[in-house]
Amino acid sequence: MRFDFKMGLTAIKAELKAKIDLQAGELRGLYITTIPGQDMVYMEKRIEAELVVADPALGETLPAAEIPHIAREAVASGVSRFDKAVEILTIANLWKQISPMIEERRLSVKSAIDAATTVAEARDAANVDWSDLVLPTPVSL
Repeated sequence: MRFDFKMGLTAIKAELKAKIDLQAGELRGLYITTIPGQDMVYMEKRIEAELVVADPALGETLPAAEIPHIAREAVASGVSRFDKAVEILTIANLWKQISPMIEERRLSVKSAIDAATTVAEARDAANVDWSDLVLPTPVSL
């Protein structure tokens, strides 16, 4: 048993909710790169990929300046622009499925912590099993 003489219930709840946020962030890091600005790169890649997939013939002939991420990554990977675009959109769609699941769990656990009336209840609510949201081999864009 843990005794929290120096911290009140409110402070303990805040600490536990911060811990949940960190756990959710670590889980997200299995799927996306969590460095500043990376979300903008992902957004640009998705936009470019949608353009290429909408008209594969045009996507192969567009100037590289119009689809710089796709053009460069396709060359670096030795694949067509279309194949690279499909890969990016597939991974983006996986993220669209897993992201709301992580967020729902994070928010519901934080609500359960808020609703706790004792330190023991709060600590119990903060014990989260994230294992069902972890792929055996995570992928990122």
